[in-house]
Amino acid sequence: MLALIFSLLILVVILVNSFERLAMSVANAYLVEYNTQINKLSIRPTSIHHWQFPSIKLTVHNSEISITDLDLFLDTDMSLLSLYTQPLSSNKIMSLIEKISIKEIHAVLNPGVLTHEGKNVDQQGPTLALDLDKLPQINIGTTSLSLAGISASALSLTVEHLTLDEDGKLSTAISRHGNAIFQLDAHLTKKQWQVSSRLVFDELYTFLTELAAQALDTSALAPLLALKQESERIGLVFSGTLESNATLDLKSAQLESSHILKHSSLTLMQFDELILAPHSLSSAAEEPVAQDRVKFDIAGHLADLTLTLEPFTLEVSPSRHQVNSLLAVLYNERHDKRIIPLVATLLEPSTSTPAGGDKRQARIDEQQTIKLIFTLSQPLKYSFASNNIHLGHAQLMIRDAMLDASLSATDLSLQIPTQTQAFELTSDWQFAASREQALALSSLMPDEPSTFADNKTIADIRLGASSLSLAGKITIETPTASESPQFRLSINPNLQAQIDSVELVPHSIKRDSARKSADSPKFQFELKHLKLVSHDELVMTSSEASQVSLDIPRLTFSIGPTRYRHGIQTDVASVTKALSFDANSLKFSTLAMSHFRIINSLVNESLASSHQESNSTSTSKLTLSAFTLESEDVQFIQSTSSGDSLTVSTAMTRLTSLDPLVIKRITDSAEKDKQPIQISVPPLNFEQLDNELILKPVPSAEKNEYLAKLSGLYLSLDKTSSLTIADLTAEAMSQVLTENPWKNIAHYELNGAELTHHYIKNNRKRTEKLLGLYTASLSQTLDWNGVKLDTHENWQFDGMKFVSEHRLRPQIPTQANSSRLQLTGKLNLDSDLGTILSLVSNNYTLPKSLFITGDARLQAEYELNKNDHSTQMSIEFTPELTSLSGSINELPFEQANIQANCHYQIEQLNQSSSHEPLGTTISSLSCPDIQFSAAAFNPGVLITNIKAQADFSVSLDDKIVTEKVTEQAKAERTAQSPDVGKRPKSALPESLSAANIQMNASGDLLGGHLLLPEFNLRLHDKSHGYLVLQGLELEQLLAIQPQVGLYADGVFDGVLPVVLVQGKISISGGRLAARAPGGLISVSGNPAVEQMRLSQPYLDFAFSTMEHLEYSELSSTFDMAPNGDALLKVNVKGKAKGIERPIHLNYSQEENMLQLLKSLQIGDKLQTQIEQSML
Repeated sequence: MLALIFSLLILVVILVNSFERLAMSVANAYLVEYNTQINKLSIRPTSIHHWQFPSIKLTVHNSEISITDLDLFLDTDMSLLSLYTQPLSSNKIMSLIEKISIKEIHAVLNPGVLTHEGKNVDQQGPTLALDLDKLPQINIGTTSLSLAGISASALSLTVEHLTLDEDGKLSTAISRHGNAIFQLDAHLTKKQWQVSSRLVFDELYTFLTELAAQALDTSALAPLLALKQESERIGLVFSGTLESNATLDLKSAQLESSHILKHSSLTLMQFDELILAPHSLSSAAEEPVAQDRVKFDIAGHLADLTLTLEPFTLEVSPSRHQVNSLLAVLYNERHDKRIIPLVATLLEPSTSTPAGGDKRQARIDEQQTIKLIFTLSQPLKYSFASNNIHLGHAQLMIRDAMLDASLSATDLSLQIPTQTQAFELTSDWQFAASREQALALSSLMPDEPSTFADNKTIADIRLGASSLSLAGKITIETPTASESPQFRLSINPNLQAQIDSVELVPHSIKRDSARKSADSPKFQFELKHLKLVSHDELVMTSSEASQVSLDIPRLTFSIGPTRYRHGIQTDVASVTKALSFDANSLKFSTLAMSHFRIINSLVNESLASSHQESNSTSTSKLTLSAFTLESEDVQFIQSTSSGDSLTVSTAMTRLTSLDPLVIKRITDSAEKDKQPIQISVPPLNFEQLDNELILKPVPSAEKNEYLAKLSGLYLSLDKTSSLTIADLTAEAMSQVLTENPWKNIAHYELNGAELTHHYIKNNRKRTEKLLGLYTASLSQTLDWNGVKLDTHENWQFDGMKFVSEHRLRPQIPTQANSSRLQLTGKLNLDSDLGTILSLVSNNYTLPKSLFITGDARLQAEYELNKNDHSTQMSIEFTPELTSLSGSINELPFEQANIQANCHYQIEQLNQSSSHEPLGTTISSLSCPDIQFSAAAFNPGVLITNIKAQADFSVSLDDKIVTEKVTEQAKAERTAQSPDVGKRPKSALPESLSAANIQMNASGDLLGGHLLLPEFNLRLHDKSHGYLVLQGLELEQLLAIQPQVGLYADGVFDGVLPVVLVQGKISISGGRLAARAPGGLISVSGNPAVEQMRLSQPYLDFAFSTMEHLEYSELSSTFDMAPNGDALLKVNVKGKAKGIERPIHLNYSQEENMLQLLKSLQIGDKLQTQIEQSML
């Protein structure tokens, strides 16, 4: 029995072993097409539907695979008979398997699996198409993967598990040396797939690094390895974990997926390992750990997927080395490398390292860094189908730098170009920058410390706290693939840029205190509250038709208080000059939109030629709108240490253009040297209000001060002027005037002009008015034809009007010719004399007793010639005064007329021509025919029918010394004058060289005639002349001032020799004689004579002879000293009534003639006499 049992066991073992060999043989025959062979097979069937395979070893494409504990569960409805009666297929076999369970798989892969051939080995045999519904349940344990010939410690992967249950739930995980790389969980149903995954980039990067280190053909992973290699080349290292959840609706093909980057960062190795670590913009209620992530979604139809990047923030604090390395890449050799230190300095921390001493503080400052913050505050969306990106809002900020700034974009839309879509970008944007601390411009140029070295005064420029805020919209689009891009950038209204202060720092402050010089000139220049504001939208566009188009909004640029101080050392060591300038505000405003255009066009030079050459022509045009430039409360002071000063102040100044200013330039590529610039200058208005000038000369006992005031100054140009500049060469600039004719009308107006002199005399403050002008205006037409300028002027001064014409011929100096200038003009004045005297009285103090009416006319022609050697001026003028009536010092006159023809000439030689230190001036004035007439003049004695003619000439020469008085002349003057050795100072100019004044006059006097046949005035010597008296009636002389009991008649003739010395008249040897037959003298009943007869009895006979004296001869002599003292000696011969013998009387009288004439000028008596004589 025992032997039977043993035999049965041996038979079973033989059957099983035979079955394993049979199964392996059948399987290998089937798997040979797949280049797969089973090398070892161990079978332990537990039932017909459950087969156990404790060990399987097989070779797949030269890869050795070992499977441990494989459990195979077959369909319970399976019939063994069907396995033999029906052909088997892959799908049939898979349908028979209900469940596969594997404990462990070890795979040593052939390195060829990493090649393109290994990747496509499945194409060598039939394709295995799997239906998820027909897949069995799968439960695979650990699967280790390694490459043949490579140690598993150097390169290996582990699939932790792979499961698929009956509900379609799939799960797997891949790790490397126990560190997870990838994890996948999926729920796969007929209607939808739900997938969640996790990818660790650090482990994936490490695995790829290990793989790349092996000498293998990895062409199958070429794209992935190329990406890794490129990231290493540019120095990018990405780390973090990607967690994804996706749901795909199989019926509608709608995908919804959510992806989260956790603990992600991007390290920029080339920038000193700068780390970029974004964070989610989660709410404050979320956990801080949840914020360390970035989320994005991919959703939509599979044919139209959309990527949505959720809001996040990225904050970077780069060191100085990282900033410099970053800028070196951004500004490569094609850019100006001088920008690098400038931008790097702006990005330095706002707290600067101390200059000395505090090393601890210096270390703290070195650790301080700036912050660069990028914030995506609204989701970013990208459409895979249309290649369009839309961004709700993003912002880039720079914090804690020398200049804090932020740039943000809103509603950004970017169309990535495709075969059917053109490139397009639109976005709203905002930019803001500010700085709260002062900033020295030299600190922005650390590599150029000698920026201001060439300036001996200014060492640096310091900017105060500043800010800039602007916003707008940008549009870039390409209509079609053949057209050039179109660019549009706009800045919204209310652009604001402001700087609290701008200060020029002098060298005296920058020097070390030990090196300061006590007498170094002081310097200060500071601007406060600089501000720029826009009032409209600024738009910049660019297209093929117009390369650049810029629409500039209305702008207002204002500057607050301005302060300037400068001390200057003069040529005199002990004297310094101080300059100061202050302005309360300065403002520039445009009144409308301005425009700038650059338009390119192509011009074919030869259409007939087979080799056509096209020249590009560029037209640039700037249209600056009407503008105003104004200032308030401006004051300028110049003073010296010696005490003199000049102060100029203005309450308000405004310059206004009435039309746009246009600048146009045409550039031709074929003629680059010819680039004409056309400038159109609009009508302008200029006004200044409340102007004041104070001049304080060198201090003296009188404390002189000159004060000038001008209430209003107004200038204007009525027409637009055009100017063309051929190019910017020196030769072309010299021809600008000759090649640009123009016409215009200018208006000038002054209001309230006043000049006064303030001084102290006898301890009292005194004021002298030097100039007073209520209003003055000038209207001038200008006509320039390229060679000469013709003008016509209408003048008005306080009601006095006159006109003038001028012609100016300038000659601009060249290498061949020196500069020349010729000015010719005409003047015509026709006004009543009262208006002129009123104007003069506002400027000079006229005698109170002066009263004149009449008309005044002046015609003048003049010419000015100027060259490098001399200046010459010639004036021909004809003054005329008519119908003059009035009085001078209460001496009346009527119907006076004055007319003259005069010529004035002056020549000034410069220093090189005259060999004099200051040059030489020679001038002459001549009036060869001066005509004077008057109906009547009464200086105490009425003179009528006055006529005079004069010839006047005078010359001045700087080389001739005035003093011509010889010692002999001085001796004579000393003998004649009680003031020994003294001579009155001449009021004549010292340079007066010669004068010739000749005149003659005539008039009717006392019934006779007064003649001045000839008079020659000598300025530096005695002037001689004589008065001729003809037919004077003695009776009319006594009638001037009648005396009681006094009567005389007769006709007299006489001659009075006149001598004029320094403006004073003397008469010596004057003679008067009565004409035959004589006349009558009667003195009777005169109270004064009666009193003398009683008091002096010895004179009784003499007076008795004069009671009725018929004289036959009467003569007299007359002498008068320069002071007016006169001596009159009278000799009378005749017969007295009642006395038979002839009477001979001698009489002498001393009287001051000046006082006598004054005594005759009483009340309105003289005017009455003139009025009676005119009847």
